[in-house]
Amino acid sequence: MVLVWLVPEAKRIMRDRETQSREARAGSDMVRVAGGNFEMGANDGAHDEQPKHNVTVNPFWMDRTEVTNTEFARFVKETGHITTAELTQQGQVQPGSWCFQPGTDAKAADRRTWIAFVPGASWRRPHGAGGEIGGKEKFPVVHVSWDDALAYCKWARKRLPTEAEWECAARGGVLLTRYPWGSEIAEGGRWHANSWQGDFPVKDDALDGFAGIAPVASFEPNGSGLRDLAGNVAEWCSDWYRHDYYAELRPDPNRAAHRNPSGPDTSTDPAEPGVSKRVVRGGSFLSTAEECRVSARGKEAPGFSAEWIGFRCVKDMK
Repeated sequence: MVLVWLVPEAKRIMRDRETQSREARAGSDMVRVAGGNFEMGANDGAHDEQPKHNVTVNPFWMDRTEVTNTEFARFVKETGHITTAELTQQGQVQPGSWCFQPGTDAKAADRRTWIAFVPGASWRRPHGAGGEIGGKEKFPVVHVSWDDALAYCKWARKRLPTEAEWECAARGGVLLTRYPWGSEIAEGGRWHANSWQGDFPVKDDALDGFAGIAPVASFEPNGSGLRDLAGNVAEWCSDWYRHDYYAELRPDPNRAAHRNPSGPDTSTDPAEPGVSKRVVRGGSFLSTAEECRVSARGKEAPGFSAEWIGFRCVKDMK
């Protein structure tokens, strides 16, 4: 009878130890986000942010910062994962990823004029050949696709945040906040995020102290104790993107989708018909003040990777 009890108990202890070890390796510095009821979206924002609607999310844990190069390197070492950018994709001659490279004719409204596909660019070499990450261990990992982020989350026994969870966390418990820190981009006369100041995409005046990506936690946390929820690098969410998703939710505020919403079942983006996309949130070092708002929505194809996109993870409360 003793053995009958000891064997499963020993297995349980081993599982617990493995979980603790995995969490330590993956970075267990997480913050409890209280969740609750809040108004998601913005009636004065872009069309896809409207209308503002009532949402409730359960409490959850969220990574204090974006996943760093150090943490992602541990994942790759243990799993042998090869990122999307390190593989030759359909229509490409060689592996690579997208980088910010404005030219003299760059136009803010046309992204094709200020990004370039750089052969060899990946999380290991953010700018291609010769651009190693040595000395940037505490920088957010970039050039990771949605698929790469999902693989990391599974290894770490975490998951990507829903768009609703992300916005709830960014608001930091303040219902009417415009940015994670307050109502102004330079609240109190200080910059609170690594964003773009100046003539985009020609010249970044770097008034926030950084031209390009900054190390994680370079700015003060928001009310939830979280860092870098605006600017620096944009962050993948789990949801499919639909430009009209919020509008579809409007007729019945009591429908189940308003409680822990996980997004639509399919994706549509009039800007690129036929291309399914996932939600990206938070803006990046390339973002203007408007793009750093807590309600601002971005979107990219799951296989897309770039030097301005990273991610952070969440876990359910037990």
